[in-house]
Amino acid sequence: MFIGIDVGGANTKIVTSDGLVKSLYAPLWKNKSILYNLLSEYAAVSGLEAVGAVMTGELCDCFVSRREGVLHIKDALSTVFKEVKFFNSYCTFKDSTAVDKAPLSFASTNWLASSMLISEQYEDAIFVDLGSTTTDLIPIAGGEIKAGRTDLKRLKNGELIYSGVRRTNVATVLKSVELGEECSVSSELFAITADAYLVLGYITDADYSCESPDSYAFTDREEAEKSRLSAMRRLARVVCSDLEELGEDNTVRIAAQVKRAQVDELVASLKQIKAKYQLEQVVSAGIGDFIVKEAADSLNMPFLPLSACYGKTIAATFPAYAVARLLETF
Repeated sequence: MFIGIDVGGANTKIVTSDGLVKSLYAPLWKNKSILYNLLSEYAAVSGLEAVGAVMTGELCDCFVSRREGVLHIKDALSTVFKEVKFFNSYCTFKDSTAVDKAPLSFASTNWLASSMLISEQYEDAIFVDLGSTTTDLIPIAGGEIKAGRTDLKRLKNGELIYSGVRRTNVATVLKSVELGEECSVSSELFAITADAYLVLGYITDADYSCESPDSYAFTDREEAEKSRLSAMRRLARVVCSDLEELGEDNTVRIAAQVKRAQVDELVASLKQIKAKYQLEQVVSAGIGDFIVKEAADSLNMPFLPLSACYGKTIAATFPAYAVARLLETF
């Protein structure tokens, strides 16, 4: 059995070649040692042949630098498992000694593992993975991954949008909202995109896997924290109001404008990449494929959700799955 692990800053995802899928909320910035306990139960799995890993958690601000973050994650995984193969920016697996020598070549490689697997099946496509925090847009042309190899380069190229459907601050998505007339928004962290999609019905309270901005007010009352009513209250604060003053209809309008803004931002990047590489098809993974579908449809681009091929749980944890699959044939 092979295990693929994707260590993010907020979520760690684990997929085994025999079908186990886990997505665990593990905010490294709160406790960077959390990985040791989190992963230890998988170290004694019978029949374990190899463990492969990718990461993005090195960007957490609990680390002085990405270099420090990569080495910390490497140490945690190497302590828990006897031998780990780390996927690097050259699309190959290396052991921990290679990470020590060139740590930055192992930074932010989860999207690359996914793209490598996708490129074996779709030679010409834009691969989009819209998750809780970020959106990857990876051009694949002639079977070759064309995206920049660092997050900085991808941000410059429109291949990375730092916006997702769970953890993104609504105030970074919207600068103003239309409520009969234009209204500016507060820059405070009052609401996140999970609130918008809970209010609109795209997710349930069980899907609200991260902390809400006002989680401190709901100690031992998580059910109330992640209710639709609480989400509406948080959205109302974005315009320095409350549900009593604003009302449900206007709160729903704010949520709808969050969705519209995320779709529009994705459309702009898709249009740019489509024109640059003459690509027509969109292949989508992640928990936000409802956003990707709307964006692709607006551009009349054929849309293929990986959830239709692999199921929703694999599609939602695709980098970890890709690592396990790639490691099998390494």
